[in-house]
Amino acid sequence: MFTFLHPYVFLLLIPLVIGIVFLYIKWTKKINFWPFGDLQKFYTTNTLYFKIYNVLLFLILFVFILILAWPVIKETKETIKKNGIDIQIVLDISFSMIAEDLKPNRLEVAKGVINSFLDTLKTDRVGTVIFAWKPFTSLPLNFDYNISKKIVKKISVSTINQELSHLQWTSIWDALLLATDWFDEKSKERWKVIVLITDWAANKWLEPLLAVEYLNNTYSWSSVNTKIKVYTIWIWWLENTYINYQDPYWWVQRMEVWWVDEETLKKIALKTWWRYFRATDKEALEKIFSSISNLEKKEIEVESIEVNKSKNIYFIPLLMILFLLLLVVKLRKNII
Repeated sequence: MFTFLHPYVFLLLIPLVIGIVFLYIKWTKKINFWPFGDLQKFYTTNTLYFKIYNVLLFLILFVFILILAWPVIKETKETIKKNGIDIQIVLDISFSMIAEDLKPNRLEVAKGVINSFLDTLKTDRVGTVIFAWKPFTSLPLNFDYNISKKIVKKISVSTINQELSHLQWTSIWDALLLATDWFDEKSKERWKVIVLITDWAANKWLEPLLAVEYLNNTYSWSSVNTKIKVYTIWIWWLENTYINYQDPYWWVQRMEVWWVDEETLKKIALKTWWRYFRATDKEALEKIFSSISNLEKKEIEVESIEVNKSKNIYFIPLLMILFLLLLVVKLRKNII
């Protein structure tokens, strides 16, 4: 909606209109130069250029008044109620995720299913955490699914530096803690879901059971229906498979990928709201993600921000043109 932030400035148009009326009366009034007719050519107020000069002055003043009134495009403030859940997607991007037992590789399959899942959402907030030897927030909780899809599409194993051997680990539990910390108390009546996608054992930093205690106790103020639910997706097909790893010295090594710590996972499932899945193909992943949409939706209020986009910039060129014309008329006829 186009409007002015300071409409009271238009009161300045009153003296401007009075001035225009005064000049109009003066210009239409005829002056008799008899018997000194030669003086008429020196009387500049009767010339067309003098009138153009004054019209330009009034136009410049009018544009100044418009700028002072501050024209804007205003977006109306409103409160929208949405029903949904908060979902943190925690994605493993360690080197083992480029194993090709799932085609083209585990990571690309996971990314494709995640983006297909995002296409089904309407009222849920989604965030993304990626991890290898250390977790990083790729995108906080948000409703912009297009941005989320673009971010997920660009994720690769090189997003986190893993070139050196001491960086080639999997800090699953640290990633879960980081994802948990992004949930906020404002949405305590909403389901909180973490979708962990990985293919490896937790072999770095925090002890798994300590992380579980943190997840269980972080939202102790929350009702039992809104505690964090974790869907753990172990994405692998073959017991032993291989990846082609290119080290910093440009040597390509063929490395075996094996062993998944399922026992620890089962123990943790008994202590939490966890559900554990073994995704052996793309179809299995899709079924897992579809089960999340069956959770009860809780209502949340989302307040949009009122934005005023200034349009003063469009009047500046007009002002410059008017000043330029004024200067040309003044120099052309030497009007004082």
